[in-house]
Amino acid sequence: MQDLLTKFANLTIQSDFIFKKVMSRKRICKHLLEELLQIEIADINYLEAEKTLEPEYTSRGIRLDIIVADDKNTHYNLEMQVKNNKNPDTDTYVLPKRSRYYQALLDIDLLQKGSRHPP
Repeated sequence: MQDLLTKFANLTIQSDFIFKKVMSRKRICKHLLEELLQIEIADINYLEAEKTLEPEYTSRGIRLDIIVADDKNTHYNLEMQVKNNKNPDTDTYVLPKRSRYYQALLDIDLLQKGSRHPP
């Protein structure tokens, strides 16, 4: 039991468990978004936690940590990334491409079938 308490005491915001617990607090999540993006948000709604998007069986799927939407229906994907590894073949960092890929899959998911614009 003591080992478990010690492990819990050593957790930081970088742990998946703590990140989701902290970001599930509406006031904290809203404040963080406003500070990071330098915008004012009237309110946020939690849409999903740990949403999996798999575009095709041959494509790489993703699991999003937390998705919230504001009063203007702008969607925000909150992720905790602690490493920015390099691609060994190109010696470039992977986080920028990973971020774009996540955003693209989010956009695809938001587009309704047959729709020209996001809802």
